[in-house]
Amino acid sequence: MSLPRVGAPAGGWDRLLPWLGAALGVLWFVAVGGGPTINPTNLDWAGGGDVSQHVLGWLHFRNAPWGFPLGRTPSLMHPLTVTVGFTDSNPWVAIALKPFSRWLPQDLQYVGPWLALCFALQGWMGVKLMELLSPGVPQRLLGAALFVLSPVLLFRVGHDTLCAHWMILAMVWLHLRPRADSRAAWRGVGLAFALNVLAAGIHPYLEVMVFTLTVSLLFMEARVERHLSWGSAGAALAGVLVSVGMIFVVLGYVGQGVSMGASSGFGFFSADLLALVNPMGWSRLLPSLPHGEGQYEGFGYLGTGSLALAGVLLWRPSSWWPQAKAAVKAQAPLVLAVLALALLAFSSVVTVTGETVLTLRGVARPFLPLLAALRSSGRFIWPLGYLVLTGILAHVVWRWRQRPRVATALLLGAVLLQVVDTQDVWKRDRFGGGAWPRLQAPEWEYVDPFYRHIVLFPPAIHGSEMPCVEGTFPANAYVRFGDLAYRKGMTTNSAYSARLDEPKVQAVCEALRADIRSGRFAEDTLYVVGEREREAFQRPEAGLTCGELDGYRVCVAAKEGRFREALMRAPAPAR
Repeated sequence: MSLPRVGAPAGGWDRLLPWLGAALGVLWFVAVGGGPTINPTNLDWAGGGDVSQHVLGWLHFRNAPWGFPLGRTPSLMHPLTVTVGFTDSNPWVAIALKPFSRWLPQDLQYVGPWLALCFALQGWMGVKLMELLSPGVPQRLLGAALFVLSPVLLFRVGHDTLCAHWMILAMVWLHLRPRADSRAAWRGVGLAFALNVLAAGIHPYLEVMVFTLTVSLLFMEARVERHLSWGSAGAALAGVLVSVGMIFVVLGYVGQGVSMGASSGFGFFSADLLALVNPMGWSRLLPSLPHGEGQYEGFGYLGTGSLALAGVLLWRPSSWWPQAKAAVKAQAPLVLAVLALALLAFSSVVTVTGETVLTLRGVARPFLPLLAALRSSGRFIWPLGYLVLTGILAHVVWRWRQRPRVATALLLGAVLLQVVDTQDVWKRDRFGGGAWPRLQAPEWEYVDPFYRHIVLFPPAIHGSEMPCVEGTFPANAYVRFGDLAYRKGMTTNSAYSARLDEPKVQAVCEALRADIRSGRFAEDTLYVVGEREREAFQRPEAGLTCGELDGYRVCVAAKEGRFREALMRAPAPAR
């Protein structure tokens, strides 16, 4: 026995409904303001936040030579190593598009189309889950709509690679779907394997969730249903581990000497115990509860409509509670796996409304070297949220199985409430990151192939904690000059990487500082000078030509050339 089911087939609608669910996902994406982002040549919305980092990583990778690790982007953060994985540029998509780069437009982003696809697949998988719970077409679509309307999904559009929540739904679906024999069980294992391969090349956090749910699926098929032997389940698990490990190595997630993050950071980006019911400003009707500074990473709000359904269930809970207990028992491996992820989300510092109620630092200390790589652990609350939503929908449909119109009306009311309570429907500013920060001064057009490098001094390496890179450049300076480097076929020493080899960052920065202090300036390099560093570039013996373009001090050591002449005509830096 599994979750309460009413399940009878919907006849000829079975093949069409998932597509309708996908259409609901795209319609919602457009309704909250995502329509313009679907145009892959539109960069006018991608100029802010993490999205600019993701687009910039792809732009440099598309022109880079193939190398190891796969996704290596040597023109970014030169001479340090960065990959499309560490720029969160969706490695699988970037690698798939790279062979066609010469035929693609110069200004191309796939973040918007990817987000639209994630919303579509969220609707698709929502329908597939509802097929297991309800025989009615309206109920299946309305239930799928609540998955699409999930505030957690919309909250994550600023970090597009983390929007593949449909993978979590797919793993829940694999647990709940009936398996008549070992052949059906192996088909489920094959689908889980494919999901692991996809997740490993999209984002490591997603892979941790998918892998954990894969372990519980194999345990269920071997121990509970006995469709697989322990040897077969173990072999399948080993195959997943080896495949994911190879992907992580090939994509450069491991083996590059990068640090996994400060161990002290684990516990800061956690989830609060009330994460599923705390709107954190995402409801116009319900008040927000206090939370810790970094606990936005643990945002897990179910949504006002979903909570309203839960409230309706609380009326006479005795009518469904026995079924709920039976469902939990039947799906014990899944429930335990989701709870294990939730415990990781709560981290070593457990809080309620942001106040610490339990500290497990002593228990977690031996594991901190591993946990440091997952310091944004609050994200692991998502599987719990989606499983709870699945349970709510299952019990609403089951409780009113003799009166399906009541269940349909309740689901419709929840969907409407969720839509009305979503501020993005009214503000439509979720995708207003700003225009792509392209340098505008006409002098930049005179930069010819003689110049090979753009050097910001100090380097603008976003995310580094090394004192050597501390400067006064605006936050998006690395994007502006990264874009110039991309269009001119140059390298840039600045970028944003999710993981860094901090000792190498410091060593490269100190070597650059030593060259500049000693007057060793390369003629094939454009130097962009920070406010506090201008004195070293203004010494007469340096022999530099400097000017101010787009508010940046730019200097070259070249003695001739069109760009030098244009720079000489530009305003001189203030002394």
